[in-house]
Amino acid sequence: MRFILHLVAGLLICSNAVALSLDDRLRHIIETFEIKPASCGPVDQRAQNDKLVELGEFFFTSKLLSGGSDTSCSTCHLDDKHLTDGLPVAVGVGGEGEGMARMDSGGVIVPRNAFTLFGRAHPNYNTFFWDGKVIAQDGLIYSPIGEGYSKGFKSPLSVAAVLPILARDEFLGEQRMFSGTRNLELINTAYFDDKFIAANKLIDEMLTSEHEDAGKLEQLKQNAGLESLDLAVVGNSLAAFIVKKSTEQCEMSAWDRYLTGNTDSLSDRQKEGAVLFFGKGRCAACHSGDLMSDMQFHSIGVPQGEFGTHIHKQDLGRAEITFNDEDRYKFRTPPLIGVSQTAPYGHNGVFDTLEEAVLFHANPIPFFIEKRWTSEREMLTYGKLLGARSDILGYIDLKSQEELAALIEYLKSL
Repeated sequence: MRFILHLVAGLLICSNAVALSLDDRLRHIIETFEIKPASCGPVDQRAQNDKLVELGEFFFTSKLLSGGSDTSCSTCHLDDKHLTDGLPVAVGVGGEGEGMARMDSGGVIVPRNAFTLFGRAHPNYNTFFWDGKVIAQDGLIYSPIGEGYSKGFKSPLSVAAVLPILARDEFLGEQRMFSGTRNLELINTAYFDDKFIAANKLIDEMLTSEHEDAGKLEQLKQNAGLESLDLAVVGNSLAAFIVKKSTEQCEMSAWDRYLTGNTDSLSDRQKEGAVLFFGKGRCAACHSGDLMSDMQFHSIGVPQGEFGTHIHKQDLGRAEITFNDEDRYKFRTPPLIGVSQTAPYGHNGVFDTLEEAVLFHANPIPFFIEKRWTSEREMLTYGKLLGARSDILGYIDLKSQEELAALIEYLKSL
């Protein structure tokens, strides 16, 4: 189906290039791909709950859930960074400050790029995290802690929201020679249902702890009309807050204004870039739909970088979840809402700019020349990453720097 759409769009773009204006060509593209505004678009009603918003804000900003009392959700999702942290990879437990200040604070590296929260509450957003560890399909929510709905989670966003709380490097705390944290003790070695149960026990203990935020949490629980708290309530509360936060802070993009009929919201250069995006640039082969993501997994051969989730600093991507060799180095297609505001790019933040990321899709060689990546590791091992690149990338047909520049300008409109 995706191939047919691109064939139709390509014929419309190419055969009528002389006869049709840019706006006419884009109108055909929009109709063919059935694109709708998404930057301030609909939200998943399952995640929306006004009664839980205040409680969700507490969990988002409080460090109570952190084993070392040094991390909160807001640590890596900053208002002035489009709800990212602006870093190549996140810095978790043991870190101090915000943004670049955390890089030199002695905190533990979380070897993946922190994603924005905008768009995560969209009803079509069904695959979460770079490796897709949370997926909603066939009426179920698959996750590392088991099926979500059966545990009381109301949406896939609710499940995704709590997983960082259960991660050693992000929230549980630092493991030292003769000491650790209660979070680590209860949760770190538990799996699936047992991890959910362990987290619930920790939450019960927090309500009666001497932490300065414990009393406030108890009051907020009562205000929300809740008799008890468990991890599902935490997730549902965080989701409700994310819905409210991303809705209140969203600004309709120039592209979405164009989709609603304001043809002056895009420059001619951006319109040319949009035609390239949906045409011979092949971007929409993966960056499809309102969110500009097929929610599937592909490899563009991203260099491994200095940190990884596996042995020898590797990040195997989707294969970490499926244990399928064919999924090595594949990552979920990132949605592109507000993409110009979420640098750096890639699952490990290895691309500093949009230009680097886009050019790497078309041809990775200039990246290595520019970066002078001639380390032994890259010289000897990059072949397997190059071999994993999606076949789709072999058909990108950009002819000039002007076309590349137009494509970048279009991405800035999203």
